[in-house]
Amino acid sequence: MQKWRTVRVSARPGDNLEQAELEAELERLRQRETLLDATELIASLGHCEWDFLNNRIKYCSDGYARIFRQSVEEVLESRRSWEQVLERLHPDDRENYTDCYWSQQQLGSHEIEYRIIRDDGETRHIYETGTVEYGKDGRAVAAFGLLQDITERKIYQQELENRDALAKQVETISDIGHFIYDLNADQYTYLSQGFARIHGVSVEEYMSMVHGRSDDIEDVHPEDIDNLLEVYERHRRDGGQFNVEYRIFRSDGQIRWIREQGTTLVSPAAGVLQSVGVLQDITEQVKTEQSLREARDSLEAMVKSRTRKLAATVRQLEGEIREREKIAAELDFLANHDALTGLPSLRLCKDRLDHSLAEARRNRQNSAVMFLDLDGFKDVNDAHGHELGDLVLKATADRIKAEIRETDTVARIGGDEFVIILSSLPEIAIAERIAASLIAQIVQPILLQETRVTVSASIGIALYPEDGVTAEDLIRSADKAMYQVKHSGKNSFGFAAPGQTD
Repeated sequence: MQKWRTVRVSARPGDNLEQAELEAELERLRQRETLLDATELIASLGHCEWDFLNNRIKYCSDGYARIFRQSVEEVLESRRSWEQVLERLHPDDRENYTDCYWSQQQLGSHEIEYRIIRDDGETRHIYETGTVEYGKDGRAVAAFGLLQDITERKIYQQELENRDALAKQVETISDIGHFIYDLNADQYTYLSQGFARIHGVSVEEYMSMVHGRSDDIEDVHPEDIDNLLEVYERHRRDGGQFNVEYRIFRSDGQIRWIREQGTTLVSPAAGVLQSVGVLQDITEQVKTEQSLREARDSLEAMVKSRTRKLAATVRQLEGEIREREKIAAELDFLANHDALTGLPSLRLCKDRLDHSLAEARRNRQNSAVMFLDLDGFKDVNDAHGHELGDLVLKATADRIKAEIRETDTVARIGGDEFVIILSSLPEIAIAERIAASLIAQIVQPILLQETRVTVSASIGIALYPEDGVTAEDLIRSADKAMYQVKHSGKNSFGFAAPGQTD
């Protein structure tokens, strides 16, 4: 941008007033220019003038050049034609930008977002707006454009969209919803889809039906209304947090148990402003707890009717607690283990493999992953049925556990496929011996229900770190190595080939 400079003019005594006014005007222009430069720097702005007659940029500000990470001279030198201007744009945005260029000459203005590619290869998002100047013949002669670098805004917007998508996914999985309630205006200002789903309607339907607390509690069970209103009133008056459970009648007639938790946003001047909270459908949890209570009450009544002794009641309750702990332990076990064989599941297998690899990295040791698939298992299922096939899988799992070391892990990941983690290997030969031993043991005939069946195994072996450094890479490499064994005749083992994960 051309900078203003002080101009000294020799003047006659009678011209002093005019000279002072001229210098004052120049000073005002310098101040405006300084302010404009500062504004462009702070807001990542720039402006330019386009010459329609010569199809080139006629002028640009320092801010404009800064957006492209160039100097003003470099910009003017590299924008001598329309084609040179398009070269700076992202290829996917050039057609749209060209349409905007032609349409603005008829419309008199333009507004567009697009991407540019700087000389260092960095892509930036740009928002541009401007107006067109016409000549006496009505033809467009120049366009004045204002550009702003909105890359950070775009990145933040994408992060918000990702977080919103994640929040919706979490709501769907956990059956929860969110809300913001304006306590002064007595109305909801925001409802999530999960909130509306709990009530059996859409967000738009709920917002159209509910205009205040009086509408909000119409669907609440009559026995719970008084308590809920008391909680809401105390929350509105005193602020702070609240936690309340109550029942609602959904639009489909179902009765659902709800747990609502909230907190307040408070302004020192205006007091309590908004209530921000979470809703969760806890119907199944309440039903489970009710069933447990009924079972406990029934059991206690039976014990009291027979013994009338407090000690028996206490023992029964203790037994019930132990049973709950046992159930919880069993549920935790089933979540991480195969129900048929009792072996770890794929999720637990990957977790243990991650720990094994972390230990290997710390101690600079080798580890290995075996992918084992039974040969001929489908024929056993087809000939003898799935019930006997399950017995074959359990027997095979026992044989595998008997052949591996105590520090190793075997997991069933589905069907007749197993993954074996060999941790802390002093030498690769140990993996070979274990694989050979597994092949020899699994091929031995199995006698089940007076039926003699035989299966064999194909094993692929992947080594850390040669064949992969992550759990996924090593399992994938071992899987491919196993298929190579399958194709080469089965009932054997083989190592992953270099580059197999690509």
